[in-house]
Amino acid sequence: MFEQYDALIFDMDGTLVDSMPLHLDAWQITCDEFQLSFDRALLNSYGGIPTRKIVAMLAEQQGVTIDIDAFVRRKIDLYLQHIGEVTLFPAMAELVRAQYGKIPMGIGTGAPRDQAQQILRNTGLDALIPVLISADDVQNHKPNPDTFLKVAELLGVAPHRCLVFEDTEIGIQAGKAAGMATILATEGMLEWV
Repeated sequence: MFEQYDALIFDMDGTLVDSMPLHLDAWQITCDEFQLSFDRALLNSYGGIPTRKIVAMLAEQQGVTIDIDAFVRRKIDLYLQHIGEVTLFPAMAELVRAQYGKIPMGIGTGAPRDQAQQILRNTGLDALIPVLISADDVQNHKPNPDTFLKVAELLGVAPHRCLVFEDTEIGIQAGKAAGMATILATEGMLEWV
């Protein structure tokens, strides 16, 4: 199915692992505490953008001034209390295991490196996917192509020979901007886009 590609690049949260409900629960509590309006669907659509940037966008959209650093610390603390509950989507785990050793694979995530590494260790993905580019590794985050371009560079593969798996429109935009083929991966279900 993927023989025409020289590398597979995966987003992490919401694509490989079922972490978005935990993120969104932490967002909801933090938004309530900081008096920011919370829209679960909107926040989910921002997947791939680092927390700090999302908070700044929300505050600007809602015309409020908040302590962004305090917000980010609280949201991350709430999420980290449950990070051990993150699980692999079974269909994606099967796909990764089936492609392991056949085609180079990497992860391009909007998560901070420490959180991504913890999830990869907890799920065993660290043994299957050696390349990780996190929010800490690039200046321009999704929908910019930098995350995926850096993964391709580390894999030694030309961008047009890569297939990106993403669960959000922002991530799909980033993959296309990188000149890569894209596939929507929603809870392990794949749809070419």
